[in-house]
Amino acid sequence: MLTGEPEHFTGRVLDDRYRLVALHGELESSSEYLAHDLENETQVLVKILDASISEDVEFSRQLVADTAAATLVLHPFVEQVLNWGRFEDSAYVVTEYFPGVSLQSFLEGGYRLTPAQSVKLGFELAEGLSAIHDQGLCHGDISPSNVILGRNGYPKLSAIYLTNALVAAEKGRLEIVGTGFAGRSSDYAAPETISGNHSPKSDVYSLAVTLQAAVGGLFPQEAATDQPHRNSEGETTIKVAKAFGPAQAVLESALAVDPEYRSDVTALEEGLVGAATNFIKPAPITVPDGPIEQMAMGRVNPRAKSNSVIETDQMYWRPVWKLGGLVLVVLALLSAGTAWAVSSVRPQGVSTYVVERYEGRTIGEVRAIADSVSWILDEDQVRSDELPSGIIVTQWPSPGSRLAEGAMLVVEVASGPRLRLTPLVLGLSTEAASARLETKGFEVDLVQPLYDENVAPGEVIKLVIDGESALGGTLREPGTRAVLIVSGGPVPRTVPQLVGLDRENAEEALEELRLTIAQPVKLENSETVPAGTVMGQGVVPGSLVDRGSTVSLTVSAGPDRREVPDMRGLSVPEAERRLAELGLVLGAIDGAGQEVQGSEPPAGTMLPPGAAVFLWVPSQQ
Repeated sequence: MLTGEPEHFTGRVLDDRYRLVALHGELESSSEYLAHDLENETQVLVKILDASISEDVEFSRQLVADTAAATLVLHPFVEQVLNWGRFEDSAYVVTEYFPGVSLQSFLEGGYRLTPAQSVKLGFELAEGLSAIHDQGLCHGDISPSNVILGRNGYPKLSAIYLTNALVAAEKGRLEIVGTGFAGRSSDYAAPETISGNHSPKSDVYSLAVTLQAAVGGLFPQEAATDQPHRNSEGETTIKVAKAFGPAQAVLESALAVDPEYRSDVTALEEGLVGAATNFIKPAPITVPDGPIEQMAMGRVNPRAKSNSVIETDQMYWRPVWKLGGLVLVVLALLSAGTAWAVSSVRPQGVSTYVVERYEGRTIGEVRAIADSVSWILDEDQVRSDELPSGIIVTQWPSPGSRLAEGAMLVVEVASGPRLRLTPLVLGLSTEAASARLETKGFEVDLVQPLYDENVAPGEVIKLVIDGESALGGTLREPGTRAVLIVSGGPVPRTVPQLVGLDRENAEEALEELRLTIAQPVKLENSETVPAGTVMGQGVVPGSLVDRGSTVSLTVSAGPDRREVPDMRGLSVPEAERRLAELGLVLGAIDGAGQEVQGSEPPAGTMLPPGAAVFLWVPSQQ
């Protein structure tokens, strides 16, 4: 739909807010436009996705959920997601306008970063990636094509909202026919993604590969032709170019093949910051001049006409006015011809009547008038928010004309208010979804909670209208009642009986319910309960708690025992003081010497508190 007509949407206004100014870029199943936000008077970018993917239920649901989460990511090194919606049959996403070029274009142009520049770029992007992970999102497609080098000297991670939605679509009905999007480059994907596993550490791997590619390093697949490389801990990892110097080990840790041994984003960020202190401060990354930069600066697309920005009223009403005028002219000619033909054959003396102004009158009145003078009444139904049903909106011929008996009077009759476009509310909070529906003229009839292990509490899971699930984009009568099915969060957990279990089994029982043990675990000595056994729990068994809650435990440390110290060479007073510190007491002293030569029981023996220890202090003579 977008391909082949790149300027098709230029000049349109989406959701009464975003005016599309010029085409900014084209991909396989989407087009990106430079747009003007009429509400905030700012420049933004609008990505319009093709209808073939936008109408997929799983894609739409995941896109809304991730876009809603992405709007909460506010970080200077992450492309800010501002809004989303539906336009005709397509979904669209609004992001900030950030002049720059992609790292992919930069590299394809023959440019390369120095290791110092790559390290600086790395810890900046790692900061942004950390902010993404803090919102529960995984980027899923970090590569040079999704890294923007800004003209202001700072980079940004882009497209943080799209990958998960595409994966969700591929798992559904689009698994066979495809999504229409080019697949993620395997050059930057972590090994575990091949089996469908993805985590924040997969993003760390992709970022490390991207940094190596930025200096012209080998991809993991190319490096695999070398002998397997192991880091200082003996784990298999991807070998990094020696040019990275102090950052080499940091990047190799991020490129561990097994995600269990791979560094997380915090470790990568801290490691790169530490390594940067060993580099000379790098020169700023200079974005080259070129067509991409011209478009980023807001200049009109070279393929676009000079008047590519079309006023909305011109776009929608001027062609209609011209078409309407043409229709009136044709009708007038036909009428004139018909009148001439009829007048040439009909009997003389047929009556004609003056056409009055019927606009604003009821259709009942006009029907009575037409019947009284034998006019044929042609009624066209139109919708209007200004007039009630049954009121004449327009007429033809105009008032003052004369119509003969048997001639046709054409009127347009208001049939009710204009239909309302169902808004997209999946993934919104209950309050935001209700407000959007009410703004569009819908009524929220009921908010029904439904437990869901994956969707945050209060987030809309489904919109139900007339008993059926509804997505945005459908025209409906104003006042239509809608039911919001919202997440009630995870099912509450019933706290199990933990007293009597050993600590390991108690922890497993809680993990099965996705509950955790409060830290630190309280330890108490007991003469009767074996060490490591749970003696008490902070939440009564059978209580209902939220998923992720913590339960405090009291675990037996076993009998209270004190170890007899080695007191050889100490004086008697020193030995007595040492025993007192341990909660033991001095017993009988055997001998009249000055230094302790031994004890009973001997050193290393475990005794209960208050037990007596006998000393052997033989005379040295």
